[in-house]
This record gives sequence, C-alpha cells and structure tokens, in this order.
Amino acid sequence: MSSLVDACALALGVVFEWSGVMKVVSGERWQVSGTPFATGNSALDGLVRRFLPWVEVCLGLLLIVRVATVAAATVALILLCAFTFALVKVLVRGQRPPCMCFGATRARPISWLSVARNIVLLACAVTTIVGA
Repeated sequence: MSSLVDACALALGVVFEWSGVMKVVSGERWQVSGTPFATGNSALDGLVRRFLPWVEVCLGLLLIVRVATVAAATVALILLCAFTFALVKVLVRGQRPPCMCFGATRARPISWLSVARNIVLLACAVTTIVGA
C-alpha cells in the first residue's frame, strides 16, 4: 500500500507543481476571467489569479517531498472538488471555454476529459490522505 500512496502523492504533487509553475510562467496571459473558474467578481478573480499559482506550487512541493502530506492532500482535494464542480457546471450548460488549468500556453477548451482527469486526481488525493 505504501508504494501506491507514494505514487499517488507524487503524481498529485507533480500535477499541482506543473500547473502552478505554468501559470506563473504565463504571467499576465494567465487569466481567471473567461474561464470556468471566473466568479464574476473582478476583485476576487484578481486574487485567485495572483495567489492560486503559488498555492499550487506550494502544494505540489509539499506533496513531492512528503511534508505535511495529509494537510497538503486535503487542500488539494478541496481545490480539485471546487475545480471539478466548476467544470461540470459549465459543461452541463453546453459551454466549452478555455481552461488555462496549466497556464496560458496550454489553454484548451474544457471537456468531459477534463472532468475525468480531475476524478483521477481526486482519487490520488483520497488515497494519499487515507494511506499517509
């Protein structure tokens, strides 16, 4: 079980690290507005745009080096639940805006594959929490 937990924590960490770093590298090109994650409140969207990449980088690092693993995986689980809910909500309406989940350079229209990817990541988060 330990190697499965280690693999899940590492996979989750790498995805969060990659996502955060790509958003940081994208700079001003990475936006929240116009994505499934826009709140409609420009001030709140600005805070998300400014801080989410760094939260993802920190979570990724904590998961990769296995420090505060349960706390990091729990925060990752909460974020993934929110991200997945936002994706499903938009897809059910028949919309496919760009996600920018991995920065502006990887902006692709969302799809049910985006939801499936998040479900796998949610399973990794739960496995990490339970097995840590």
